[in-house]
Amino acid sequence: MTTSEEFQRSVSRLKEALEQPKTEFIRDSVIQRFEFSVELAWKTSKKIMGTATSAPKDVIREMAQSNYIQDVDRWLKAIDMRNLSSHTYKEDLAEQVFSFVQEFFPELQKLAEGLKNK
Repeated sequence: MTTSEEFQRSVSRLKEALEQPKTEFIRDSVIQRFEFSVELAWKTSKKIMGTATSAPKDVIREMAQSNYIQDVDRWLKAIDMRNLSSHTYKEDLAEQVFSFVQEFFPELQKLAEGLKNK
């Protein structure tokens, strides 16, 4: 499976989790799938663009310059949320990340569609 296919699958699995009635288990699953999806989003884009840097935020900026994404600040916040959620576990933070994921999900879908044919 290519990186692009892995990214497509991660977005699909995140969508499945978001469609479930919210419980603590589902919330935590959404957060985990979000982490995978954001990681694969920038890594897949990096590979497709042939970017030399391995710094996620630099890749995000380059994604915007290459018109893969529109809202750089939102994507940079996604990187920050992914970093927070993967290094810390607090109930209020989990709720905050879950809410962000619900709002941010369309951005992941748009990127997944845009990268599908690349």
